[in-house]
This record gives sequence, C-alpha cells and structure tokens, in this order.
Amino acid sequence: MPDSTPRIIPMCELCRRVYDHGTDSGHTSVWTHLQAYVTRHRLHAKQVAFSPSYCIDCKNGYTLAATYGQH
Repeated sequence: MPDSTPRIIPMCELCRRVYDHGTDSGHTSVWTHLQAYVTRHRLHAKQVAFSPSYCIDCKNGYTLAATYGQH
C-alpha cells in the first residue's frame, strides 16, 4: 500500500515558489516554480502539503526594504 502521508513542501508566501530539496544525486536545492516541482517529482495534488516560508530572494528584498525604507 502506498504511503498516504503528504510530502510537506516549503512555499514562499510572497512569490509562491517552492523549495526543492534536491533528492536526486547531482541536483542542488533550489527555489522553483510549483508546476516544475510537481512535474519533476511526478506528484499528484493529494501527495503534497505546503508549509509557509520565504525564499531567499524575497527574504533579502524584505530585509532591504525594512532596513532602508521604501521611497
């Protein structure tokens, strides 16, 4: 019987990219678009659950805006 526990995937709350942990050998961890992730890992919607997070690009942008203010 297949495991029915969904895979928990961090999803950026700002840009909606997901974190791909790079489970294959030779594949590095990156933030990627959801459709590319699902296609690459051949997942069905019932097999995934999302965890709120922020990608490094959005986190850096938010930090810069908070530090220097928006003009």
